[in-house]
Amino acid sequence: MIIPDYWDEHKEKRKLSSRKQATITRFGWSDLNQDDAKRHAKQRVEEAFQKLEDGQQVERREKRVSYNGSEGVPIREEVIQFHGDAVVSRNIYGALCINTPDVLFADIDFGENYQDEIRNFWAWVMIAGGLLQYLWFPNIVYEFSWNVLGLELQYFTATYLYEINPGIIVAVLGVITWVAINLINARAFVDDEQFAEDSAEMNIELIEDFSRDHPDWNMRVYRTPAGLRIMVLHDVFQPNDPLVEKFFESVDSDPQYVWMCKRQECFRARVSPKPWRVLPSTVEQKLDQGVWPVAEGFIAERKSWVNQYEIASKGYASCRFERHIGSDTVHEKCEKLRVVHDDYCKAEEPNLTLA
Repeated sequence: MIIPDYWDEHKEKRKLSSRKQATITRFGWSDLNQDDAKRHAKQRVEEAFQKLEDGQQVERREKRVSYNGSEGVPIREEVIQFHGDAVVSRNIYGALCINTPDVLFADIDFGENYQDEIRNFWAWVMIAGGLLQYLWFPNIVYEFSWNVLGLELQYFTATYLYEINPGIIVAVLGVITWVAINLINARAFVDDEQFAEDSAEMNIELIEDFSRDHPDWNMRVYRTPAGLRIMVLHDVFQPNDPLVEKFFESVDSDPQYVWMCKRQECFRARVSPKPWRVLPSTVEQKLDQGVWPVAEGFIAERKSWVNQYEIASKGYASCRFERHIGSDTVHEKCEKLRVVHDDYCKAEEPNLTLA
C-alpha cells in the first residue's frame, strides 16, 4: 500500500526506431519531495518507451484517478493522519477513509430493490413508443366524435370531427400508468428500511455460517447506511491471501471492493459521512477540481468546503456497531486500529443517524 505525499507528471514525445513518433505521459510519486516525484515520472516514461521499442503494447496516457479504477497506481488522495502503517485519507468526494495494508475489512452492499424500477420500465416503453409512433407516422390518425351516455352531441360532431394520432394515445396511457405505479408503490411497495433489515439478516446468516467453519475468527459487524461492514480482529492478512478471497466470497462482499483491495494491496473503510447525506443542497461540492493534489488556486475554496462538511458531519455516524461474531482472540494491531476506526465512525453512538 502506497499513498504518496508528492505527485508529478511527465510528458515526452520521441521518434522510435521504426521512424514512428509516440507521445507518452506518466505520473511519478514520492514521499520525499517534489523533485523526487518528477524524477520518478521521467523514469516511468523511459521504461514505457523501452517497452514500446521492444514491441510491447503500452498505454500512451495514464489516467488521472484517485482510487476507483486505478490500475496499480498508488492511491492519490490527501493524507490526513497516520496510525502506524494505516493512513487516513480524504477521498475525491470529501469523505475520510482508513487505508490499511493488513487489517481486514469487508464491505457488504445490500444493493437496491429494483422491483419498482422494473415496473416503471414498461410505462416508459409506452411513453417512448407512443412518441416515436407520433414522430415517424404523424399522418396515421383515428377519427372520433363526442358521445356522452350513448347520446351523440350533434353540435360538436357536426362542427368538429376529432383526429388523433394513436401514438399520442399510447404515450398518454404510459404517463397514466407511470403515475398509477408510483401511487401504488408509495402505499404497497416494501420500503427501503424493511428491505435493508431483511438484507442485513440474510448477510449476517452468511457471516455466522463462515464463523462456524472458522471458529478461530473474531469478526466485528457494523451497520452502514447501505449495507454491512466486517472488521476482523483475531489476525492480520494480506489482500491477495486465498483465505481472504474465500472470506470475501463467503460473506458476499461487494465485488468492486474486493477487486480494489487486490489492485491497491490494501483494505479500506470510509469513516466519515458521504457529503450529500449531511450537507444542505445549497452547499456545492467543492472537491471536484480534480484528484489530489489540487491546483493552488483551489486550496482556499477547498478548505472552506471541508470546514462546512466537518461541522455538518458532527451529528452523524458513518457506521454503527451491531454485534460480535466468533472467537474472543484479538490481535494487538487490529485492536489499535479498531479504536481509531470506531472513534472516527462514531460507531458506539447508536442514536446518531447513519450517513
